[in-house]
Amino acid sequence: MTRSLLLAFLAGLVLAACQEETAPPPPVRPILSSRVAIDAADQQSFVGTVEARDKVDLGFQVLGRLLTRTVDVGDTVRSGEVIATIDATTLDLAVRSAEAALGNRRAERENAAATVTRVEALRASGTAAEASLEDARTAYDAADAAVRQAEADLAKARDALGYAELRAGFDGIVTATGAEPGQTVAAGESIVTIAKPDPRDAVIDVPDWLVSTLPPAAPFVVAPQIAPDQPILGRLREIAPDADPLTRTRRLKIALSEPPSLFRLGTTVEVRADRQASPNITLPETAILTRDGEAFVWVVSVDETSTAPRREGTVALRKVATAPADQGRLRIVSGLSAGERVAIAGVHSLQDGQQVIVPADGPGGTEGDAL
Repeated sequence: MTRSLLLAFLAGLVLAACQEETAPPPPVRPILSSRVAIDAADQQSFVGTVEARDKVDLGFQVLGRLLTRTVDVGDTVRSGEVIATIDATTLDLAVRSAEAALGNRRAERENAAATVTRVEALRASGTAAEASLEDARTAYDAADAAVRQAEADLAKARDALGYAELRAGFDGIVTATGAEPGQTVAAGESIVTIAKPDPRDAVIDVPDWLVSTLPPAAPFVVAPQIAPDQPILGRLREIAPDADPLTRTRRLKIALSEPPSLFRLGTTVEVRADRQASPNITLPETAILTRDGEAFVWVVSVDETSTAPRREGTVALRKVATAPADQGRLRIVSGLSAGERVAIAGVHSLQDGQQVIVPADGPGGTEGDAL
């Protein structure tokens, strides 16, 4: 009995060894892969315009019909210069009415003062009661208050008459006009936009994902389209807090330091990040394997010098750090270098050390058909 058990045990060991020897290795499978390259987004240029950092929309403070507008787009204005007027007939009549009302109130006050003087004399002689004197003084106080109110109304009417003239608040350049002579304009409606010539910004719209790659005060090269060989350096000054809901772009304002005359307000410029900006590597989201909240990629080891249509290699799992990028892609912050090859599809079905077949590269550094 003991001998039978021993023989059975030995037979089981032999069978297990045979099964281990005959277990098939992981299959060699073709994969879709791509060589990592520096994204050219940092060197992409964007078209924008030169705009004033400080500008203001000027409008009348009262309703009226626009009579004159003495300036047009591109004109230079001085502080205090009259740039537009509205019909002041109604306002002038209001001033005359206020002046007449003030004259009437002053006459009433003079009569009230004379009454007080007369009653005081009668009271001194004992022919007028004390109550009469108090009534006369009260009437005078009311007449005096009415004069002060009329004076305030006249000052208000004269101020309103001054609103018929629109004056520049500072030296600047007219960048836009909002109404034409003969048009009835509402209070506060923009008639003229005036901008200070300095300081100036280059304003561009860039993809939302690109904003996260820009450091504070990032350098930019700005060149006018009419003279691309005369660029100047600018610094990132402001980033729009929200992306445009339609284009998914963010507006950047790039400060220009002492720009030459070529960079006039409204000039069309081409802007790109400085060549010394840090390189940018992006991969499609299908190349990223996520496990326990961490990101990994499959790095493919293969003979890149081989010209064979199909090359054999192996894959190894590597941890990387990522950040949002353009739609359908992620930016690789660390863990990869330019020139390395990674799998960009089927990342959930690979095993560490597995042998793979890499077809020859097609255009753009991506291998051809993966079968």
